[in-house]
Amino acid sequence: MEKKCSFCGHAEVKQASVTYIYRRNGNYLIVEDVPCEECTYCSERYYEAAVLKKIEAEFDAIQSRQKKPARKLDVPVESFASL
Repeated sequence: MEKKCSFCGHAEVKQASVTYIYRRNGNYLIVEDVPCEECTYCSERYYEAAVLKKIEAEFDAIQSRQKKPARKLDVPVESFASL
């Protein structure tokens, strides 16, 4: 059976490797090369539960200082109203 996008109904969903941004309580973790399925029409992404749980566990380990991230970024932040 061919998979369909449950967001737009398009009949073509492909395997992809993407950058995922996990956020909780104002803290972020950027994870590169995350496997997912992606709609070729609307770009909606679908992640397996095991993948998301692994990302969440990694976030918890980094936040509790049990693990160091591979690298850190300094990211500027602006409010749209102040632009």
